[in-house]
Amino acid sequence: MKNGKIIAAAAFFAGVFFALGAPARAAKSSSAQFLSLGFGARALGMGEAFVAVADDASSIYYNPAGLAGVKPEAEDQGPGEKKSSEFLISHSWHIQDTGLTQLAYDRNSTGFSLTYFSAGSLEGRDDMGNIKPDFTADDFAFSGGYALKTGRLSAGAAIKAVHQRIAGSAASAFCADAGALYGLKTLPLTLGLSVSNIGTKVKFESESFPLPVVYRAGLALRTSAHFPAILSAEMDFPNDSPALFRTGVEYTGFKLIAFRAGYRTTPGSQHSAILGKGFGDPSALSEMYGFFMGIGFVLNQISIDYALLPYGELGSAHRFSLGMKF
Repeated sequence: MKNGKIIAAAAFFAGVFFALGAPARAAKSSSAQFLSLGFGARALGMGEAFVAVADDASSIYYNPAGLAGVKPEAEDQGPGEKKSSEFLISHSWHIQDTGLTQLAYDRNSTGFSLTYFSAGSLEGRDDMGNIKPDFTADDFAFSGGYALKTGRLSAGAAIKAVHQRIAGSAASAFCADAGALYGLKTLPLTLGLSVSNIGTKVKFESESFPLPVVYRAGLALRTSAHFPAILSAEMDFPNDSPALFRTGVEYTGFKLIAFRAGYRTTPGSQHSAILGKGFGDPSALSEMYGFFMGIGFVLNQISIDYALLPYGELGSAHRFSLGMKF
């Protein structure tokens, strides 16, 4: 009975994924963009092609089904036994003096996360353009999720509370995430689906804006011990921009050190704006917008990860994470 319910839930989720994908992409703009900045340094180093990887505490962000655990052995890619607990803390020195701090904790298929984004000090202006005192803007999100597994299938969901504050105005919203993972029996391949931020709109005074909904579909290949790596590919379908393709790789052949790289596509107009085309020659690092690079160190049950994200003429973001398993 339990297995049948989980399979039915996963099938229903897949149907909703494709049925709602088109109308969700109709939105022209969305609020709470900090929800689209990724989670942790490991996934960012892989270009965020993580929906089918989802094997650490950041899975509550990318695919809640990962809270149930995914067995990495090539002979059985189904959800399997996972460590009992994991704690993850991450901070990003983001572009334009903004900052992003994240916490995640999962234990026995249950997970929680907290995200705080600060825009720093902003220059105030009135409707006539006159200078006013500086103000601040910050955002919060708290999420709690749970996952179930049976055989090679796992499914999970999370509920999220979002709060935004700009100067003296504030707004809140509630949303939900859901995901599914399935491991093939004959290949070391995992398939992943997820949807994030389906919920209420954010209303500031008289205007309301939808949350940044995104549908993800991807696959992850875990190679043999002779070349221990994860190769992943993913399609993202946001509600406020064209579809994106992501791909990433993580190589762990040096045991204590992991090397990561990733890439995502970008709409042409956005790519030109970020690179500052028309405003002089962009720097060499600026031209790497869309590429991701990362490195990780593992010592016993402690991991330290770093990711570099070039943002063209806007600068580069540096993300650090500290993870502990116990």
